Amino acid sequence: MTVMEDGGDPMGAALRVRDACTVGLEGSPNGQWWLDSIGNVLNGASFERVGSRQLAGLLIAVWARRNLKQYIGDIDSAAVPCGFGRAIGNKGAVGLRMRIYDRNICFVNCHFAAHMEAVDRRNEDFEHVFRTMTFNSLSSGLLAAAGCTSVQLNRAANATNNRKPELSEADMVVFLGDFNYRLHDVSYEEAMELISRRRFDRLREKDQLRAEMKAGRVFQGLREAQIDFPPTYKFERNQAGLSGYDSSDKKRIPAWCDRILYRDNQSVSGAQCSLECPVVSSISMYKACIDVNDSDHKPVKSVFSVDIAHTNEITRRQEFGKIISSNKKVRSSFEELQVIPESAVSISNIILQNQDISIIRITNKSMTSTAGFEIMCEDLSTAIEDERVLKSRERGSTGFPNWLKVAPAIGIIYPEQTVEVSVQHVDPQSRQLYDRVSWNRWSEGTPEKIATLILQITGCYSTETKSYRVNVRHRSSRSMAHTSKKLTPSERRQKGADIWFSSSWSP
Repeated sequence: MTVMEDGGDPMGAALRVRDACTVGLEGSPNGQWWLDSIGNVLNGASFERVGSRQLAGLLIAVWARRNLKQYIGDIDSAAVPCGFGRAIGNKGAVGLRMRIYDRNICFVNCHFAAHMEAVDRRNEDFEHVFRTMTFNSLSSGLLAAAGCTSVQLNRAANATNNRKPELSEADMVVFLGDFNYRLHDVSYEEAMELISRRRFDRLREKDQLRAEMKAGRVFQGLREAQIDFPPTYKFERNQAGLSGYDSSDKKRIPAWCDRILYRDNQSVSGAQCSLECPVVSSISMYKACIDVNDSDHKPVKSVFSVDIAHTNEITRRQEFGKIISSNKKVRSSFEELQVIPESAVSISNIILQNQDISIIRITNKSMTSTAGFEIMCEDLSTAIEDERVLKSRERGSTGFPNWLKVAPAIGIIYPEQTVEVSVQHVDPQSRQLYDRVSWNRWSEGTPEKIATLILQITGCYSTETKSYRVNVRHRSSRSMAHTSKKLTPSERRQKGADIWFSSSWSP
């Protein structure tokens, strides 16, 4: 069991739950018992559990004071088995990731390969956990390992070497648990003699984990507070104090198997907390609970002091408003975003017959500003002989009616330039069969078809638009026969709608 405290606010517990039948991916009832027991103890202190995760005998959980919970969110969990074939949960890791004051903090409980000679295997276990741990949304307080571990396995299997590990993106990561690193090049008798003299400095020189970290082979970038407590493994159960070290025939050499390592945003030691280095942490207490005697390991615990720099959004918005209201240059830039080019439309009606083409001329009279335009069809209807108007929904793939072609329907106009937009009645014979059927349905008994076009004009930087309506009517030959004056084809082609606009930026 490894316990973390943080100035009485967030608190975490990482446990290895002993259960002889728990070796696969299933959780165990012992996990829920521990959660309930710790929760009952903390309930009087106004703590509330914000997340937990179990994989076989591994369990991690985090509690926080209720008044701090509003600043904690996006709680995700993960599990990575490291047992036989990287599929069994007797070895592996469980993790929790959460956002605290908008900074990502991760806690990972690990149990790596055992035995003195398995140093490389332990290093590989860490690498596997670090590279493949993928967090999933936490939907309940205690997730069943079998249900969401399968998701974890599938996602981890698809991970590639090019994929950046999620743990590397956290502002702070805490690894804790039974890492199983031992003391090397020291005998049982020598270790016991140094422990009795409390010469932990001599024992630290024999620590496998320190040697591997110094060589850069494991836990790269992480650090640990100085160890000033006796080795936490291996003890006889129910024997108090340091007299409980293994005295069997095996006489396993004592070791610091149970550890807490961490990293934050500091790139150099002693960096100050700031928005550039938003999470700075230190450990004020790191020790073993020697009096606990119901396990062959002794729990370790630590107290972290964590400074988190974050932005006060209310203050930020207030200061932003002051800058806008007091800075003329900034205020002018915002005013530009609201400027719509001054414009005028000289004609708003177009009449087409047969395959008539009408030209809409749009001129940008500004000497400095680029404008944009877009034409859309707002309404579509037909007028029959008794002057009734019927709505229609017959449109082509461009949004315009099947009988009407508008090109270009969108574009930009440079200063002092003109764009010509053609509006043309389409010959049904040029349509595909589907459109010809639609056109025939339109044409039967329909003397006049009506479309309302919307022309929107905006400035180069403007977020606003100004709209004009252009009514387009197509009259069939039967309808035009009742017209007293007919236009020649040349007159119809020259007929157009001229749209002029000018723009000027407000100072």
